[in-house]
Amino acid sequence: MKCLIGVLLFLTPHISFAQIHYRLSADFSIKESDGSIENLSVGKVYYNLSKDILVYSMHFPEKLDWVISDTSFFIFRDEKIENRYTIPKINTENILHLSLTSHLNDFGLSNTNLYKLLKTTYESGLIISIYEPKTSKLKKTLGKVIISLKNGNFNGIVFFNSEEKIVKKLIVQDSQIINGIFIPNKILEIIYSNNIETYKVTSFSDFRLNEKENEKYYNYNLLNFNK
Repeated sequence: MKCLIGVLLFLTPHISFAQIHYRLSADFSIKESDGSIENLSVGKVYYNLSKDILVYSMHFPEKLDWVISDTSFFIFRDEKIENRYTIPKINTENILHLSLTSHLNDFGLSNTNLYKLLKTTYESGLIISIYEPKTSKLKKTLGKVIISLKNGNFNGIVFFNSEEKIVKKLIVQDSQIINGIFIPNKILEIIYSNNIETYKVTSFSDFRLNEKENEKYYNYNLLNFNK
């Protein structure tokens, strides 16, 4: 469950749904370690931007589907629902969504109405932007965010809490550009909690845009479960 929640949180110029890139699939692997326990998940990910359906079709360590749509998270095993959870609406915070919609460079912060740009500097070949919560009220629960760009593309992000302590880092270790879209291939995520650092490496490969196959995943049948 820990890995599951981590994937969900991990895995967020403006375009409309009518524009070209509305579907994306890729092979993925997720390696997670806190120094004592290690987890590995392998499978295929499918994202339908226009229908707000994100599917992690797991092959290992067990065969099942994680399906995220709107504020619901489903677990399907052998095409039968096993569990359903109510979660925040997070698909728009997923890196795949941010890449497809060209909002990755500010990690979608401009769309949240929570942060404002404080300052931007140039250091050691990186463009560093610092964002802070817009209001004093927000500053009681949220901390600043630092985003770095390298060669004009997203390089990493650091989240702080309201006490100015780092809670999470994301660092792009490999990337590619497909049909003009910048997509991270390998992302290192470090989560700081209770004096424990959890490391997660998410790798993507074999990206496909706007494929006409695998309709089952892009149009996952959730009609009977969204009531």
